[in-house]
Amino acid sequence: MTDWSPPPPGDAREQLPDNILALIDARPYTSTACETAQALTEATSLHPEHAAELAGWADRMHARCRRNHKYTGRLCDCICHP
Repeated sequence: MTDWSPPPPGDAREQLPDNILALIDARPYTSTACETAQALTEATSLHPEHAAELAGWADRMHARCRRNHKYTGRLCDCICHP
């Protein structure tokens, strides 16, 4: 028995075929990592005494973004991406 590992981020093996994607309206995509980073950034105004730690965690979360939606290939729309 071989160990299964998921394809790396950006790999198209799990994306839907183009003809199927054309039939759906794919919503804008923000990765879970970037959504979490945005929440951490917002929390700095509520907890300024933890601003540096929150900012560090936000940076880590942005760095973990998978950039494109696993099934649709849609790119993450977070402003952290150039």
